[in-house]
Amino acid sequence: MSTTNIHDSTIKYFLSDRLNAISLLKSMLPEEIVKQLNFNKIYYEKDSYLPKSLQGYYSDLVVSVPTKCGLYVAKVFFLLEHKSTFKKNTPLQFLRYILEFWEQYQKNTGETRLPVIIPILIAHPEEGWKPTKVSDLVDLPSDDFTIFIPDFNFLLYDAVNDDPEDYDFDETLKALFTLWRYSGSPEFMQGVQKAFQLIKKVDPKARLLDFVQMILHYLEVTRDEKEYIDIKKIAETEIDEGEEYMGTIAEMFRREGREETEQRFLQEKPIWEKQVKVENSQEMLVKSLKMRFDLVKPNIKEQIRSIQDVDTLNDLFEMSFKCSSIEAFTDLLEKVTEN
Repeated sequence: MSTTNIHDSTIKYFLSDRLNAISLLKSMLPEEIVKQLNFNKIYYEKDSYLPKSLQGYYSDLVVSVPTKCGLYVAKVFFLLEHKSTFKKNTPLQFLRYILEFWEQYQKNTGETRLPVIIPILIAHPEEGWKPTKVSDLVDLPSDDFTIFIPDFNFLLYDAVNDDPEDYDFDETLKALFTLWRYSGSPEFMQGVQKAFQLIKKVDPKARLLDFVQMILHYLEVTRDEKEYIDIKKIAETEIDEGEEYMGTIAEMFRREGREETEQRFLQEKPIWEKQVKVENSQEMLVKSLKMRFDLVKPNIKEQIRSIQDVDTLNDLFEMSFKCSSIEAFTDLLEKVTEN
């Protein structure tokens, strides 16, 4: 899996958790808007209002939240977008999405009134995000022309420059954003320790272990091999189940001395690396389905674990977010395993 894909997959996994999504929205929206929304009825739209021509282009999440009051209960849609590199044309991407979404919404519902769509950008390019609007991209002869520009605002969380402690995010989300904030810093290991100190506060235990495993998988893919030993020590110190849930790293090191461990790592890497990546991808897919659809039948788990190709598993993970039900995913899985 490429670095960009692991960034996208990880934030999508975290925001597929209702508690994380709700904490993100409540923390970033103005208080006046938060008071008007019924977050208990948050709903993942799963591309319901995207034309098929764009469903492969937009891989980010859309959630809707109904308003609390009024004779007509409106829904507010949130586009949760992620960027790990700076893209100057992001406002144009948002604008295109909003227009396509509105057009498809009217076709599907027959409504003449359009819903509010609030874009939220979560960014962590190495140099931080440089905020831009549509008007910044247009060559204006003078300010007199600005009235003809379809400008709009979007919410931004810059994970490089913003401190997650300034927000009331769920601890799991704070942990991920802490890793992003320290990713290019010489104090990265202190960031790792802080992330594990945050995530170990999560309850219940099953939810904690799901996110510990996802964090470790993320670190395995994105960090240099020379850092694995220090990461393992921190995980074992901060998390009671650190050894058990270190996955790849636990298999590599087995509590041996540092020099012997590094040598063994280099010798055994070709043997276990492929299988561990397959197993991690399988588990990530199963856990994602469980979080979104609650119940994953044993036969579906068996089919997933019968797939030994990492690229196929990662493709299934991405495509699963376009499935509105576990039945729709099962149909997709059947097509993949038949080939």
